[in-house]
Amino acid sequence: LSLSLSLSLPLSCNTQTEDLKKMVMGFTEEAFMNAQRPSDVAKYIRQKCDESPEGKFWNVVVGRNYGSDVTHMAKRYISMQFRDMYVLIWKSG
Repeated sequence: LSLSLSLSLPLSCNTQTEDLKKMVMGFTEEAFMNAQRPSDVAKYIRQKCDESPEGKFWNVVVGRNYGSDVTHMAKRYISMQFRDMYVLIWKSG
């Protein structure tokens, strides 16, 4: 499996700082390189975000089709697409 995201994922909604966006997109790239199932990708991203200097209480949804209505902290929400998968990441709490 060869991926070349290089921080060029299409973002549909981004309310994160530039540094945080780069960090989260890096975690997302790693996740798709290391996991096959959407649930494993989500778990990987969440674990990395929780271990980051940003701290815990991150939430991640990965899939082809889903709806969402979330409450998030200011500047802690990002939605992106990778191939035919969508990734929603936000911090609450």
